[in-house]
Amino acid sequence: MYQSHNQSGRVRVNKVREGYRNKRDITQNKKKKIHTLHPFFKVQDELFKDGFDYGEYCNYLQDKINNNKFYYRKLSEDNLNILKERYRNIIHRDNNQYNEIGNIKEINRKRRKQFREKKKTIIYEKKQELIIELFKEMKKASTIGVIKNTEGLSTDPEKWNNTKKTLFTGGRYLDTHDKGWTKIYRRIVSNGSYHLFNIHSLIELNNYIFNYYKI
Repeated sequence: MYQSHNQSGRVRVNKVREGYRNKRDITQNKKKKIHTLHPFFKVQDELFKDGFDYGEYCNYLQDKINNNKFYYRKLSEDNLNILKERYRNIIHRDNNQYNEIGNIKEINRKRRKQFREKKKTIIYEKKQELIIELFKEMKKASTIGVIKNTEGLSTDPEKWNNTKKTLFTGGRYLDTHDKGWTKIYRRIVSNGSYHLFNIHSLIELNNYIFNYYKI
């Protein structure tokens, strides 16, 4: 009734293997697509903890794009819409957390807002303090390529992205020669605002601000 020959079973085995390989490739492609924006999501979480509102985040994105930052210049319009919508949802969820318990929600909301405003002010003041200190150290720098005359340069942290472009004249400089200004510079340009205070995590920074300033 059934016939067998030297090719029996091979087609079935190949189909299974081929199907398995295709399924695996599809799964891997999906994973790559899902995680394409994952690094940007992590940045969003950090900026949210630093107190950025929706408008400030949109300005942050545009600034990165205008300055032709490597990763940001690859973002498509759809990517930008996804990032903006996600950040809007983060803020929305955070606000909703304080809409559940009667009068307590108002107290918590005010305390949280107070903390964020205080944190933002403290970070601004610390960054400005370090910029002033950086300018003083750069005047004493002995290496080539570092601007010595910092008179007239803005110490406003909000203008730092433009100010830092004028600090180097295009010559060659070595960190080992001028450890004074390079240490300060690294703290200012670090992605983590906690490095401004020589602290190593956002949790430590939040505790420092909360306890030291008695919020």
